[in-house]
Amino acid sequence: MGTQPSKIALLVSSLLSLSAFSATAEEATTSAANVDETITVTGSRFDRTADQQLTVINTIEREEIARLNPKSVADVLETLPGVSISRNGGAGQATSVSIRGSNSNHVLVLIDGVKVGSATLGTVSFNTLSPENIERIEVLKGPRASVWGSDAIGGVIQVFTRQLKGGEWFAGAEYGSNDYIRGSFGTGMDHGNGSTTLTVNHEQSDGYDVYNGAPVENDDDGYKRNTISLKGSQQINQNWQAQWNAQYDKGNTQYDDVYASGSADESDYANYLWNLATQYSNDKFTSKLALSQSRDYNENFRGDDINVPVSEFETKRDQVNWSNQYLAANELTFTGGIDWSNEAVKGDYAQDERDIFGAYVLVQKQWSQLLAEAAVRYDDVENIDSEVSYNASLAYQFNDQWRLAASTGTAFKAPTFNDLYWPGSGNPDLISETAKSYDLTLHYQADDIRAYISVFENSIDNLIAWAPTGEKDDFGWDIWKPANINEAKIQGVEFSASFSVFSLDHQVAYTFLDAENKQTGEELIGRSENEFNYQLSYNWEQIDVLANYHYQGKRYAGYSEYFDATHQVDLSIGYQLDDAWSLRLKANNLFDEEIISAQNYFSPGREFFLSVSYQAF
Repeated sequence: MGTQPSKIALLVSSLLSLSAFSATAEEATTSAANVDETITVTGSRFDRTADQQLTVINTIEREEIARLNPKSVADVLETLPGVSISRNGGAGQATSVSIRGSNSNHVLVLIDGVKVGSATLGTVSFNTLSPENIERIEVLKGPRASVWGSDAIGGVIQVFTRQLKGGEWFAGAEYGSNDYIRGSFGTGMDHGNGSTTLTVNHEQSDGYDVYNGAPVENDDDGYKRNTISLKGSQQINQNWQAQWNAQYDKGNTQYDDVYASGSADESDYANYLWNLATQYSNDKFTSKLALSQSRDYNENFRGDDINVPVSEFETKRDQVNWSNQYLAANELTFTGGIDWSNEAVKGDYAQDERDIFGAYVLVQKQWSQLLAEAAVRYDDVENIDSEVSYNASLAYQFNDQWRLAASTGTAFKAPTFNDLYWPGSGNPDLISETAKSYDLTLHYQADDIRAYISVFENSIDNLIAWAPTGEKDDFGWDIWKPANINEAKIQGVEFSASFSVFSLDHQVAYTFLDAENKQTGEELIGRSENEFNYQLSYNWEQIDVLANYHYQGKRYAGYSEYFDATHQVDLSIGYQLDDAWSLRLKANNLFDEEIISAQNYFSPGREFFLSVSYQAF
């Protein structure tokens, strides 16, 4: 660890030089134009432009998602700097998402503002989400517990579902490797001063044998995924608006469990969420009240043996959110609100539900070229110690192009029901995992380029891990239970640039990571020191081409072993037949690289997909 600060300093110097060189490239055109028009909401819960944000937020819009033609949300997220993916196979298999080296359960995931995920495992099933139903994804880097509460240690991922105007509609079909089939449809409907969007999607694949280690099950592991979503709003009068959205995901996944050969090998899931909201706004004040519920349901069984017991896991989360924003004089903005939720789980737990209450306030002030922000939040999790989280940020605009922002903040992750109350091994004395972070980011933005470089550090304490209690069972074996015993320190550099040269659009994303277990001095398992993504795209008349290269450095697998570094190239070619009809050919892992991100679980080899779509706008 002693030599790492100098490594980071060297990387910062090199990448700043690259930023300056790119900024003066004579051949650059306008690929990054209109950056100022980008609106995000995840940082503060209300609309803000890029120059009002004091945290790094990456946004991926529908147009780019369509050109990537991903088979999972993880395929989209992996193109971003600071986001790392670990898969137990292909699109339908278990997937972990890490932001800036944090654990996968240190990422808060929202769909249209509604928190989703399992309160028993503490993670989100990204493999159940359909990219076809997504309009936009915002990924916020760094802690944001001061606004959102528990889980936002590494960052926040917010998924926004598609929304069409009345008379707009789309339909699409796709076929590809491993007998992959997709059909999708969406339509927008007007009703007075409002509209509602309905989208449906079906996907299925026969899959492949995802586990290639010692024999477990020599069979293909396929999946089915069905999604229906509804999203709309109604302008009641000049000040009042009603909003609603709902989503239902149902499907099946076949998998290989290396630790339990002969047991369950299939999983059915049926997840839903709904949200009803009303919003009042005038020139100075906006207030929004939202009522929502989400369910995460999973049933595990063995497909060819009805004698294997069925295991069920279910989380239901009722949520009430009241958010307010007041625009005072002299560039002063106050944001604040109250959150309440009830988490209930199904199973033989000593306690199967809990209430969570949170209240927060955020203040932002602009002085000429200086922008400051401070936020504080109080959270009370039933039967767990309360937590107070904060963020403090400062940015200075040197000129129209250059901007420097610094921030510090704290965050926490409440223990899950499995940690606390799992029959026979839960530990009700656990406390929340806590984190403190620092971030320094230099932004460059012009009509022809946008770039940033960010240096960050995150220290996480009271991490929960299995540990011996000092007691013995009836057979003389040590009794192990979860305990707050681990600490981690994560340092890194994140770089992103988008520019155009010779009519070719370029996107570069690079992350350097130094992630250490402070107790043992070892690297954190599953992290890469270097991760790089490069996109090259070109448009010519009716044709668009997108090539994506992803490099994943070697990852520590534990016990002094490493997963090998991997290289993956994907290619997407689209042809616009006319104003409405289009064709797209997608090749994943074009050079058929062997890619392993979890022990002996292989990602797909070379795959091809052909899609046809119709859009009426």
